[in-house]
Amino acid sequence: MLFPAPPPGFTRRHVATAECPSIALWERRGEGSAIVFVHGNSSSKSAFVNLLVEPALADRHLVALDLPGAGESADMADPDAYTIPAVARTVASALAAADIRDPVVVGWSLGGHIAIEMVGQQAPVAALVLTGTPPAGPGAEEIASAFHQSEQLAVGLSERPSDNALIDYLHHVYGITGALPQHLVDAGRRFDGRFRARFAEHWLAGGDGHRQRVVVAYWPRPIAVIQGDREPFFDPSSLDAMAWGQLWRNRGQWIAGAGHAPFFTDPAAYARLLADFVGSID
Repeated sequence: MLFPAPPPGFTRRHVATAECPSIALWERRGEGSAIVFVHGNSSSKSAFVNLLVEPALADRHLVALDLPGAGESADMADPDAYTIPAVARTVASALAAADIRDPVVVGWSLGGHIAIEMVGQQAPVAALVLTGTPPAGPGAEEIASAFHQSEQLAVGLSERPSDNALIDYLHHVYGITGALPQHLVDAGRRFDGRFRARFAEHWLAGGDGHRQRVVVAYWPRPIAVIQGDREPFFDPSSLDAMAWGQLWRNRGQWIAGAGHAPFFTDPAAYARLLADFVGSID
């Protein structure tokens, strides 16, 4: 499989952690706190390729990484470590190994749940941006109340979906009705299916992990919600009804006409909001 080249101005790096022998990153040095992008289920860092080159972010220090079992990163050494808490520790370890300190973490979908868990684990994070992530879990009842139950959601929790089911799922994830860019298809096929199945099993069981709604309600640092108003996997209006400790502008920031991946479908609007948020905390 051929992986996309880094966007112009970015370099490719690999760092090792105790749990995963190689985590891949794209990085471009710049001003201010690093902004770290953590992708979602059945995806990779290439999901952010449109956003990374937006003019509103041109001077910023940007980092996009592949989760273990995704993109150019290695699989977890122990497949049982594909849990939200274990992956959160791995991401924090990878950022430390790459000398990326106190970043703003942008978590998309599953990446948002991982970012919230990082904060719960007291990883050194300056601020959070959540997209496509309703804070929920661990525990089946809370998760079921947060998400619409659908065939597409079930595919995202399956170890070995059919290729047709996976492609249909990716259409819903990215809100694309026509042909999917090949790099998104390749990322979906490469994603370790054991990750999908194991994180879901573990999070639904309600075992270890920080209660996400408690974390966002009491964390004293800034959180921005940047969200498409046509979110297919949950009711986006539920986010404004939640308790937040330090929610930017006291409400979610909506991108009209966008779905689960607004940074992909409307990268200019997303970049402007992200730049405004990061500028407000610099």
